[in-house]
Amino acid sequence: MGSERMTPPARTRVRPLPRPSDDTRMPALLAAMRIILHVTVAGLLAIGLVRSLVPAIRSGEHGLVWQIASLAAVFAIVYLAGTVLEKRRSDRSSLGEGQIVVRAQLAWLIAVTLTWLGLMAVHVDFAWLAFPLFFLHLHVVGSRSVPIAIVLVVLLTVTVFLGFWWHEGRLGIGAVVGPVIGAVVAVAMSAAYSLFYAEARTQRRIAAELQATRDHLARSERHAGAMRERERWAQDLHDTLAQGLASVVLLSRAAQEQHSAEPLAGQLQQIERSAVENLAQARALVEQRGPGAGLSAELLATCRTTQDTARSAGSDLTVEFHGPDAGPGGEAGDPPMGAEAATIVLRVAQSALANVLQHARARRCVVTFVVHRDEVTLDVFDDGAGRGDRPEGFGITTMRQRANTAAGTLTVEDAFEPRNGDGATGTVVALSVPRWGERA
Repeated sequence: MGSERMTPPARTRVRPLPRPSDDTRMPALLAAMRIILHVTVAGLLAIGLVRSLVPAIRSGEHGLVWQIASLAAVFAIVYLAGTVLEKRRSDRSSLGEGQIVVRAQLAWLIAVTLTWLGLMAVHVDFAWLAFPLFFLHLHVVGSRSVPIAIVLVVLLTVTVFLGFWWHEGRLGIGAVVGPVIGAVVAVAMSAAYSLFYAEARTQRRIAAELQATRDHLARSERHAGAMRERERWAQDLHDTLAQGLASVVLLSRAAQEQHSAEPLAGQLQQIERSAVENLAQARALVEQRGPGAGLSAELLATCRTTQDTARSAGSDLTVEFHGPDAGPGGEAGDPPMGAEAATIVLRVAQSALANVLQHARARRCVVTFVVHRDEVTLDVFDDGAGRGDRPEGFGITTMRQRANTAAGTLTVEDAFEPRNGDGATGTVVALSVPRWGERA
């Protein structure tokens, strides 16, 4: 007797989600904004150096030259040190685009601002460095308090006004309009940068959560597949090896009660046949074979084995099989049907007959197998004790699960009312499954 073809559990193939830096341009945009900021600082510093040093060199004011060069060098070193440390920190961050400033950001911002004030006190053309400083103040202080950051931008703008007034003695239209427009643009750019930065963080967080969810789903599917396969093996072992071994135990107990050598020899022969059959079933399970010689022949052999086992155990149980083309000689036909339906019918028959052999205490059992146009049915009737109100055991539960997997039905009920006061009602196991697969 064989088993259905065992297929490995389906594995869920989940492709890893692309990193946000791979599927969005947001980090690239943020990095570009940072580069523009640094280039702007360098350009304005260079312009200020040229416009301040050239007149000082021509006029021979060497002290002023050294003063301007020293302040510019300090400003460049402080600003560059902050950007380098910021870059290293951003490379180590989980987001990748990092922050504009380092950990000691307030101290760094104060140092940059004070150095800028010294440069502007020396020459007015360094006042235009206020434009990138607007953005730095909005970003550093704005992460803590936006109103305070805006107040600082206003103070920087006023400082630029005072610088032009100090050096030129008046305020031109450019000296007023330029810083005001720069402050407004810096506020707008800072707001945009904050929105982009928040969006990038949100995208990374959602992507990480989604990837974790998909990984968990893949693990759950693999675990569920393994559990389904384990359950199928348990069902097969219950319907084949376990039932056969139970027959061996039954025969062994009967043999121990016998005193005559001849009956004992017959029981031992039946024990041997049961062991051989279960060995064949074990090999069929390992080799993933289905019903081999034809379903009707398999059912007929199962009925004969059950009857022989019962007789060897001292019972007078008679097992009859009625199937397609089953003639007086016991030969049975082999009706065409789906492999899944054939396997379910065979397994349910094996399990039901095992229950009759072990629990029913019946004298007669009739197995009826019918192939209809769209379905196949199996009825196993016995005239034994019946189930009564006892709960369903593992065998009946397994039979019902097998039927459900193929959109079939299975019912187990008493055959008739108790008779002769002995409480016997008999049992009928009725199975119906689609002949070629699940019902549409």
